[in-house]
Formats: sequence, structure tokens, C-alpha cells
Amino acid sequence: MSLEEEFEKNWKSASEDQNKIDDITDHKIWMGIERKIEKKRAVKKLYWVAAVLVPFFALFIVFKTIGTASETEIEKKYVYETLESGQSFKLPDGSLIELQPYSKLVLDKSFGQNDREVVFTGQGKFSVAKDKKKPFRINAGEFNVQVLGTQFFLDQRSAEKKVELFEGKVKIEHGKMITYLLPKEIWINDPQRPDYHYYHPEKQRNFTFDHTAYSEAIQHLENTYNISISYPPQFKNKKVSGAFTGNLEEVLSVISFPFNLKPKKINEKEIILK
Repeated sequence: MSLEEEFEKNWKSASEDQNKIDDITDHKIWMGIERKIEKKRAVKKLYWVAAVLVPFFALFIVFKTIGTASETEIEKKYVYETLESGQSFKLPDGSLIELQPYSKLVLDKSFGQNDREVVFTGQGKFSVAKDKKKPFRINAGEFNVQVLGTQFFLDQRSAEKKVELFEGKVKIEHGKMITYLLPKEIWINDPQRPDYHYYHPEKQRNFTFDHTAYSEAIQHLENTYNISISYPPQFKNKKVSGAFTGNLEEVLSVISFPFNLKPKKINEKEIILK
């Protein structure tokens, strides 16, 4: 039985017993009944609206919180990235970075406050501002590079990972292996030559040979400078003696002079003696 039917039944019962109730009293009773009915209907509507709105506001709060968190994470980073062409960037500490095409450098917005740490992918030349208290650290994926203030080239993209130092000093950490480079020194890492440290052909080095076979002396120069040197096979057992100081071309010319051989550069990775 509905609320209206229940009130109507009670009213008729009261009318039969109270025949002397006048019209004014009748009107007051009906008005009271109607007010109670409307009040209950309003309460039901309020419950229905609340049931609909509460999940909506809960969803809105969750969405807003997630969105704000994502934006906060993005705002914490500086991203320097190149596409088809290379570009130079100046970092907040004054360091200059020349990124080659399709390279990326990422650093925190707090970069330079307590440390100077970056994440790098691709290829680029770094001219790092000097700061003895805050080393410049590069996370290059498989290996890490640390410098105080220097110029170097870093190739993180190629199968042959490479760091070539032009000025200053760098520290390379690759697994448990640590390598230090000075100017005109190079570090590479690939499956054939892991953690291979060698020298630029212009780097001066000291060499000492004591009745060493010419072939062994040539091989020693090849390993030192990571270069291929070809020569007539009839000279491979000739002996070389003496202490020599100089770059690759200078030392190679001196030890080859007795055999009337002169070096000729074919490309960056190959020399032939004739």
C-alpha cells in the first residue's frame, strides 16, 4: 500500500468516528498529510541525486590527481633532442653540447644545484664547463662517463661504443672495468674488442725495441693506434732496435727508414708502406 493510500484510509476511518469535525479541520488535516508526502518525496529525490553525483565526483578527483602527477613528472626534466639535423645546446651550467642527428640529452631541472647528471642517447660532442665540486656524469646506457671540465666526443648509438677525448680527463665505467682517458686517447667497446683503449695517430708515445722483428714492431704500433699497417712481406723478419718518441707517422718513418719504406695514409684506419 502506498503512502497516499495509507493516509486516505486513516482519514476515512477518522471521519466515520468523528462526524462533528468541521470543514476547516478537514482542510488542516489534508494539508498536513500533503506536506508529509512531499517531504518524503524530496528526501527520495535527494538520495537519488547523491547516488549519481558521488561516483562522478570520485571519478573527477581520481582523474585530476593522475593528470597532475604526470604533468609534475614531465616538468622535472629538460629534454634536448635532434631529428634530421644536428644542433648545439647550452646547458644551465654553461656546458656546450653539439648533438648529431637523432640524439637526445635529458637532465633534471635541478641540474647544477647539487650535481650534474644527464642521460644521453645518440652521438655528440661535449664541451663541459669546469666545476671541480660537481663532476659532469653521463649515463650512456651500457656505460657511464664522468668528467670535471673537458671536451670529448661520445657515440652511444653505434654497435661500437666510443669516447674520444680532445681536452681534459674523463673516467669511463663499464661494468667492473674503469678506464681513464687523457687528450688524444680513445675508448671503444664492441663484441670483438671490449674496453679497448688506444691513441689518436697524433698522440706522441714512447717505444723501445731490442732486436725486435719488424713484423712485431708494426703489430705493436697497430695495437697502440688501432690502425692497419701493410708492408712488403720480405721485411717481416728484419730486426728493429732503439728507443723512439713521437706520433705514429714519426715512429713508423724512423723504424722503416733502414728498409727504404715510406708510409702512405690510405684512410683514417689504414696505412701502407712502400
